[in-house]
This record gives sequence, C-alpha cells and structure tokens, in this order.
Amino acid sequence: MVSTPIGNLGDITLRALETLGAVDYIACEDTRVTIKLLNRYEIKKKMKSLHAASPEAAVNRIAGDVGRGLNVAYVTDSGTPSVSDPGCSLCRAVLQSGGSVVSVPGPSAVHAALVGSGIGFSGYTFIGFLSNKKSRRRRDLLRLRENHEVLVFYESPHRLLAFMQDVLDIFGNIEGCVAKELTKKFEKYYRGGVENIIEDIVRDGARGEYTVVLDNRRSSTERIKYSGAAGDGL
Repeated sequence: MVSTPIGNLGDITLRALETLGAVDYIACEDTRVTIKLLNRYEIKKKMKSLHAASPEAAVNRIAGDVGRGLNVAYVTDSGTPSVSDPGCSLCRAVLQSGGSVVSVPGPSAVHAALVGSGIGFSGYTFIGFLSNKKSRRRRDLLRLRENHEVLVFYESPHRLLAFMQDVLDIFGNIEGCVAKELTKKFEKYYRGGVENIIEDIVRDGARGEYTVVLDNRRSSTERIKYSGAAGDGL
C-alpha cells in the first residue's frame, strides 16, 4: 500500500519510488493519473485498474497474485490508500488469503492542514467526508458538536459553503482553518472564526479540494446553543 503525492509530484519518498520500481505490477485507482507519476520518475511498470466500483472478482484476482508470490503495489490517485479512498477491500482480501501487507507512508492532507492551521493540538478526530444530503450532514454535525476535540473533514468545492454554514449554525463561530489545494499551485489557508472564513471563501470563490480543521475544544457552555431551524429536515 504505497502513499503517493496529494498534489505536488515532488512530494514522494525514496522508499515509495523504490517500491514502485521493484514490484511485479502496480494496481491503481486510475491508470491515467498514476501514469503521470510514473512518467515523472521514469518508472515503466505494468498497471491494473482497481477502484471503488471494481467488482469483487478484480480484488480477488490481485489478492490471488499476491498469494502466488507476486509483489504488487497499490496506489490511489493521491495520498494514502484506504483513507477516504478505495484500498481497504484489497488489504482485507490479501490478509485473508494469508498474504502480507506493508504500508509505505507518505504525504497526508490531514497532517498538512493541521500543521498549517495554526491550531495547536496533541490529538484530533479525523472524520473525512460527511453526507452530501443536508439533513444527514447536519445530524452528524450535531453529534460531533459533543466531541470536544480538533475535528478534521474533507469537503468538495460545490458543497463547501453549505457545509461551513452548517458548522456556523451548529457549532457557532468557533476557530478553524480551511486548507485549499494542499501542495498545489493555488494552495491557500483560510484561518480564523468560521464567519470570517465563509466571507473569505465567498469572496474568492470555492474551487479545488478542501481540508477543514475545526477547533471544538471549548466547553459546551461557551458554545452558541443550536436550537434547530425550521425546515432543516432534522
């Protein structure tokens, strides 16, 4: 399980390159994405597609290859396999068949956003993507409001402002950071209270991929009480 860059192709470890160059073939989420990385580092290797919609038979074929002694690397389009991406099913299949799974670590959008947020932390809760359905998203946020920790989410550009407005409604104007397009050309951090972050994103427009860090460590008595809004489907 090989971690790959989350944007900047220079962010790859020597061990990852050595692994990709040494395996019998590479299974990947999208061959069109992976070929760009391989071409950058002049790695010529057979690839097989394996993504979230792949049938179970495809997973079992790769697991079977590992069982027969082949060395296979699995990569997703970016970041670490199995973190809000496919990969876990392959890992389970290989382990169940008696094969060996090794993780080759690398870039992390979660850690990059936390470090750049300016929010001090010794622990955090990673949530990933919430539902794209408003009622379910708000219900999940209401539950997470009682988790008095630093919370980390992923969000897409077309849902970001709706998500942040829900955060403001439910958590109040807590401190946070929204990291845009991490490691890429248009990387940017929006820091401060949620109200100011929303204003800044509205001004710039929501484009790209986002990692959201929220500091929910205030006591419940300090947080603005959410009473629910009519028509929110809760």
